Formats: sequence, C-alpha cells, structure tokens
Amino acid sequence: MMGLMVQQRGGHLFATDEKFCIDNGIMIAQAGLLMFKSGQTTPLEDTWCTQRYRTDSVYVTWRD
Repeated sequence: MMGLMVQQRGGHLFATDEKFCIDNGIMIAQAGLLMFKSGQTTPLEDTWCTQRYRTDSVYVTWRD
C-alpha cells in the first residue's frame, strides 16, 4: 500500500530493515487520545477495525 501511495505522488519509497519494524500500538493509542481530547468519540457498538485503511483517506479532526 505504501508503494502505491508513493507512486501516485511521484515519490520514492525506501523501506527499512524488518528489525526496525515493531509494534505501532503506542502510535494508535496516541491518535485515540488526541481524538478523545478533541471531543471525538465513537460508541463501542459503532466501532470497527481494518488493516487496509489508507492513511491518506482518514479525516483528522484534531488538527487544523
């Protein structure tokens, strides 16, 4: 997916060694905290998860 996003923008992708690719749980938690602090919440029954969500398709509500 990253390769496709970079190609669409005319960029170059440089991947790191897999030993540096570790769990990004803290980044997910930080994003959730920022959303919560900005007043954006989602009832549990309306939540879902996908690993194929393009990061450039996510509406960010806590930034201008």
